[in-house]
Amino acid sequence: MTYGQAYLNGWKKGLNFSGVASRQEFWSFFIINLLILALPLAAWFLATQHNYQYGVFIFYAVPLSFILLLVMIVPVLSVGCRRMHDIGRSGWWFALCLIIPWFLIVALWLCCLKPASSSR
Repeated sequence: MTYGQAYLNGWKKGLNFSGVASRQEFWSFFIINLLILALPLAAWFLATQHNYQYGVFIFYAVPLSFILLLVMIVPVLSVGCRRMHDIGRSGWWFALCLIIPWFLIVALWLCCLKPASSSR
């Protein structure tokens, strides 16, 4: 499976919280979405480095990033929950990131683990 296929698979199963997701599917989906979220803010930063008058672009960059975040949050949670199922844990381990934001570090570490043999 290529990175593009894994990314599209994440969107196709965006509302499916059952089943499993491979490491490649999770990481390609997570990292590509993170880059897409950062793109408007990076464009604003680079524009203001060139000319400070482009600072008004922040009024477009932040809302655009926020809207993208709202669109991406459920599919990212879905892929994360399926990744937790792949390593033999409950999907709630990944969902805890919404309740306790610093738990994201633990959840991302768990996503690096090899799949449990019983999940395949």
